Amino acid sequence: MVNILRRSRVRGLVVTTALAGGLMLGLAPAAHADFNSPIYSTLAKCKEARKTYVSSWTSPQQCFRIVNGKGQFVGYQFLVKTRH
Repeated sequence: MVNILRRSRVRGLVVTTALAGGLMLGLAPAAHADFNSPIYSTLAKCKEARKTYVSSWTSPQQCFRIVNGKGQFVGYQFLVKTRH
């Protein structure tokens, strides 16, 4: 491997590849992990569960009603957003 790196083309290719990889990782946006909570049967249970999703990385949104395709009430759910 040492003898291969003595060639200027190979050395340039290795340096360029390392630089490009570093730039891609350094400039990449943070991953967003927004997700929906489980479905809760009552609004009180939904509001109580929101407290468990508060962290330095996530913040729960307001509870909202969930209805199925037939328009029947299923329960309550909330969105958990990733903080920026």
